[in-house]
Amino acid sequence: MKKIKNSLIYPEKVIERSLGKVPVSKELLNIHNQKRTSSFKFFFYITGLFSILGIAGMILRISDGFDNLSAWSYYITACMFIFTTFMAAPMLSMATKVARGNWRRPISRMSEIFCISGIAGLLFFTPILWVLPSLEDGRKTLWFFDPGKVPAYSPHIWTMLAVVAFVLTALTLLWLNARPDFAILRDKSKGKSKLYSFLAAGWVGSTHQWGALRDRVSVLGIFYFMLLITVHYFLASDFLMAMIPGWVDSLYPATQAHNAIQGGVAILTISIFIMWKWGGYKNFIGLDQLWGLGKLLFGISLLWFWFFISSLMVLWYGKKPNERDVLQILMFGNYLPIFVSTFFFVCIVPFFCLTLDKIRKSFYGPPIIALSVLIGNFLDRLRHYGSAYSLDRTMDEATHRFANLPEIAIPNIVDLMVIFGAVSFPIFLILLVTKYIPVISIWENREYKLYGSHEKYYKTEVLVEGKPY
Repeated sequence: MKKIKNSLIYPEKVIERSLGKVPVSKELLNIHNQKRTSSFKFFFYITGLFSILGIAGMILRISDGFDNLSAWSYYITACMFIFTTFMAAPMLSMATKVARGNWRRPISRMSEIFCISGIAGLLFFTPILWVLPSLEDGRKTLWFFDPGKVPAYSPHIWTMLAVVAFVLTALTLLWLNARPDFAILRDKSKGKSKLYSFLAAGWVGSTHQWGALRDRVSVLGIFYFMLLITVHYFLASDFLMAMIPGWVDSLYPATQAHNAIQGGVAILTISIFIMWKWGGYKNFIGLDQLWGLGKLLFGISLLWFWFFISSLMVLWYGKKPNERDVLQILMFGNYLPIFVSTFFFVCIVPFFCLTLDKIRKSFYGPPIIALSVLIGNFLDRLRHYGSAYSLDRTMDEATHRFANLPEIAIPNIVDLMVIFGAVSFPIFLILLVTKYIPVISIWENREYKLYGSHEKYYKTEVLVEGKPY
């Protein structure tokens, strides 16, 4: 392979001189600019419709009052699942960039686009948090006290500031990494040159700009990782400090952060498969990407098992009467199906399936297992919040146990409207954004083609990759 001077990426003339014409830019531009398929339009309008229904359901729920506390378990489950899972997906791009894993280049942009869901989370769930019914400690919501009852340095205020900083950092990283592509679209696309000229912000591809891009992305990527852990710690700690049975666990913040990362890998795996199968990107997404995501999913699922057992041991050996009631609900009561299903979907299925080479090294195995993990992640959060919200706060003074163990809360039509709307809204925004931002980074894949070549080695063919820096 020829040695080429300069740093991260090279001007078009340098590429043409070194390797001849590189067709990757033109092909990706054609895919991005082509008319959306009927399937894309169908899902776009369906998710938009469900988003409207979700907003209507939220308004109805707020206007109906909050007599049934257990119904709010579904709202908190949806809020934590959607916001934490979607916002954890960009971390995969940042982590693999730091590790210089070249296999991530075709999927890094899609990973970054998931940060758009953070906006959906803030817009959709903030009104609900303001009107959430009081818990037994007197708080109006999980994140806010009534005015005048909490000082300005309250950790709940810092939680919201951390969430806002988290979303803004993710959006900034998306814009920085997409600036070179905006410049390409500015010069090549018709009808949207003014928009892309604004988004490109004067990008010309100079050596100074490439160096600044690399440095800023590295610094913000590390900051994003710190915010990811901080936000999940704050959110989980707020639940922990509520002293609600089932949430009193020192591992609770770490468990929630891990669940978010696991869900982020799973949802990215499914998205990449959709892009490969129906998006027209079979020339750019290969087995290397799905295999790499499958290996990550396998390791993270094993770590989930450790957190799962450790959390149960805390409740089991703690011997607190009210927490034993929580265990009774989960392991022997009405929440037993959710408890067993969570363990099956998140642990059993990934472990026994991803150990098989035929499944792990296939195009269909990792996405199916990722779907299983997502289902299990949702049920896992319902296991935490549903049992806690369903408990009757009346306690027997003699035994210090709850007087009545609850029935499982069944969502009504309004609850389902909110849940489906909450899931559809971030997907709708992501589909909308893909019309303006290429879902596969053009400049990163040009670089990928520049540094990689397939060489024959004995009886096989291997990908030989050079390091750009």
